[in-house]
Amino acid sequence: MPMKSTREMFVHELADLYDAEHQFLEAQHMMHAKATDLKLKTMIKEHIAESEQQVKNLERVFGTVGEQPKRQHCDGAEGIVSEGKKAIAEAGSPEMRDSIIAGGATKAEHYEMVSYADLIEAATLLKLRQAIPLLEKNREQEVRTARRLERTSPRLLKLIAA
Repeated sequence: MPMKSTREMFVHELADLYDAEHQFLEAQHMMHAKATDLKLKTMIKEHIAESEQQVKNLERVFGTVGEQPKRQHCDGAEGIVSEGKKAIAEAGSPEMRDSIIAGGATKAEHYEMVSYADLIEAATLLKLRQAIPLLEKNREQEVRTARRLERTSPRLLKLIAA
């Protein structure tokens, strides 16, 4: 069904990100189970809790526009998750797997950061004052997690280069 208004586009993109959050949340559980580096495992576990709250925040955003939460399949998230699963399965050592997990998680965070920025811009244009803080909170968490992963990745890479 073609989108004919900014509001329809906003709801479509919201549903897309809602699906992405669900896909990434499922992937985080898998990554947590496969990771061996304790700092990485801790980071993933902490972000799982944040992601669960982010899903709830998105559900509240749906409510601000009078919509029921719904998932619109996110091909982008599916691609990131699929690529990560393949790479994790091909890792030649636990250290390499940890490095791949950190890299894949960083890709997901950046995807989410851009998606939230777009939704915040649309919510601002639509004057959805109740939605904006929820979206901003989620984006801030994604930025913080991405930065933590970016600081962790070099250490994990050094372990496999040694």
